[in-house]
This record gives sequence, structure tokens and C-alpha cells, in this order.
Amino acid sequence: MATVVEYRIRLPKYHALQDAFIRSKAKRKVVLAGRRGGKTTGCAALAVEQMLAGHRILEAAPTSDQTRVFWEACKRYLQEPIEAGEVYKNESDRVLEVVRTGARIRTKTAWDADSLRGDYADLLILDEYAEMDPSAWEVVGAPMLLDNDGDAVFIFTPKSRNHAFRMYQRAIADDTGRWEAWHFTSHDNPYLSETALAEITQDMTSDMYRQEVLAEFLESEGAVFRNIAANLTAPLDPLPSAHALHHLVMGVDWAKQADYTALSVVCRDCRTEVARDRFNQIDYHVQRQRLQALAERWNVAVILAESNSIGEPIIEELQRSGLPVRGFETTASSKPPLIESLALAFEREECRWQADPVWTGELEAYERKVSAVTGRSQYSAPEGGHDDTVMARALAWQACDRSPTGGIFV
Repeated sequence: MATVVEYRIRLPKYHALQDAFIRSKAKRKVVLAGRRGGKTTGCAALAVEQMLAGHRILEAAPTSDQTRVFWEACKRYLQEPIEAGEVYKNESDRVLEVVRTGARIRTKTAWDADSLRGDYADLLILDEYAEMDPSAWEVVGAPMLLDNDGDAVFIFTPKSRNHAFRMYQRAIADDTGRWEAWHFTSHDNPYLSETALAEITQDMTSDMYRQEVLAEFLESEGAVFRNIAANLTAPLDPLPSAHALHHLVMGVDWAKQADYTALSVVCRDCRTEVARDRFNQIDYHVQRQRLQALAERWNVAVILAESNSIGEPIIEELQRSGLPVRGFETTASSKPPLIESLALAFEREECRWQADPVWTGELEAYERKVSAVTGRSQYSAPEGGHDDTVMARALAWQACDRSPTGGIFV
């Protein structure tokens, strides 16, 4: 097999940023790159190296056409061992397998994340992750790697500020070495000719150029929160003793499975967020315990919690326990002013909030749309995204900024 590795594979010459992510030891690699920047061909080369080292690689993209670029690159790099019979090729299933070891590369389409179930890998490559449903990683991909503590690579050109944006934010915020992020533009690929670059950019608007070539995350047309960075100045580890005589409030957005329960504690006197919590897939008894512990630690005077659906019975249980919980019913009429009040607070820098890549990412991705039927503003996370932390903060700000006698509590 050493002969195949040393003499018979035809790996390309990597450009500097390709080499950086290929050589990185991070277990989770997030590669944000412009069109034709070399992200897919770089991953194909990484996959070949890993296969020849004895590993199993699964590459997935939303469509068959998108997997084809990766597949053709792998075949090109392995042309000689394929022709020599040392690597078996199954064109219909798109599998390349080292005959002596069973190590393999396989590609699949993942428009439906469930199509990835039943497989396992030492290296999972999610190509054009921004176009996938986030469950391709969260529900299917991550568990696939548990047994062998496998590696994952996420590569994509941005599509507004969706789940891929949050993944990138998580990677750049990581300081453990487990996650790492790279950003490169189409211009950073020295092997992309000026003619080819001109061809792919000739019909692009300015915003499309920024997104597709410069790989910038653009604010969506209906972006709600602005001036975010200027507000993220709250201390991350404050002590309750520093707010002992202050009035503390909490906002709560409930969930159990797909979404997250989020808690935000704000000091009404300092106009500063002092604590946060976010969790999912735990039962309501444990959720109540976590909320109660946080409320008692900060001596919270008012807890404003969404009362819709599952919220109402949980609120009743908390009230029986003596906690100062009040409900907020989120409706098409009540939600816009709730969100708009928080958005105005950000514009005016009226409150300091704690910096966190997940919480910040949800603010940045949050969207406003106008109903063609009613003409009303509708606020939500982008498709596939979450807005739990936005709602928790909006409720905390409502509790902080409004009197309980103003008719918003039930």
C-alpha cells in the first residue's frame, strides 16, 4: 500500500489556505470560502489522504451535482491505483475502496438528512453545509462520529446568516483547539484564472459578489437587530453580590426537543445582562430545577415566561413553588412590539448584553418579513434556525423596561 501512497496518487499542489485546513489537527473544521476558492477540491485531497491512511470517509452535499465535483476530484487523484486495481471504484454508489484495507470514500446526497442514517465514518465532510438542514449535523452527523471520535469538516459559501453562520461563529470562538475556522475568498485561490473569475462574476450584483466571491455573511434584507457589537460589553462572570440590592428580572422561552429553552437574567438597575442559560432535550422537571436555581442565585424579582402551549402548565408549577413567574402570551399582535422594543434598545445602546457566539448569531440572523395578506411585520429566525435566545432576551427586556401593571403579564 505504501507504493500507492508514495508514487501513484496525484494530489494537487495546495494553496496556502487549503494546506492550513488540511494539516490542522482540529476535530471540527469549518471552512468558509468563496466560489471556486478550492474548498471542495481541498476536501477531496484530504479525503484521499485519510483513506490511504486506513480511514472511512463520508462526503455529503445537498444535491447530486454538488457531490459530483468532489467525486470527480477523488477519482482524478486516484486514477493510477484505480487502474491498477488497488482501489475499487463503484460508480453507481460513488464508492472508492482500498482493496487491501477496506478503507473507503463514499459520497451521498443529503437534501434529506435522514438519507445519511445507517452509515458511519472516521471523517465526515458536509459540503455546502449552508444549504443543508442543520439536522444533517446535529441529529445525524454528530452521533455518527461518536464511536470513533471521528472528525468533521464543514465547507460552504455563505447563505445569509443561517445555521452555517452560527457554526462558523462557534468555531472562531472556540479556544480549546477542537474547533477551528478558515475564511478565504475566490481571489485567494492562485490557481483560479482571471478569465474564470470574470466568468463567474459577470452577472453578479454587488451583494452577490460579496457573498459568493468574498464569502461574506450578509445581513438579510429584513435584518432586525443592528449595532449588536456595541452592546456586547456585559461582564461574563459577574457575582450576585455586586447586584445584591438591585432589581433582577428574567426572561424565559420554553422548549424541549428541537428548540432550546433559554433563560436571560438582567439587572434592571444596571441595565446589564448578568446570567444566561440554554439547554434542550431534558424533561420539564429538570428545566424547572435549573430555572429555580438560577432565579434563587440572583434573587430574581420578576420572571417573565412565554405562556404559549407548554409554557402555561410549567408556569403554574413554578408559581406553586413560590417563584415570581408571570406569563407572556406570544401572538401575532404581541410579538412585534416585544421584538421591536429589544431592537430599539440595541440601536440606542440602552442595555449591555453578554457576548456569546450562539446568542449573538441568533440576533444577527433574526429576520423581519411583511405579510402580503395582513401587512403586519412577522419576526422569526431564518428557516432551520433558532430564536430561543432572542425571545428570552426580549422577554427579559420587557420585564426590565415595562411596569408589571402595563397589561403585558397574564
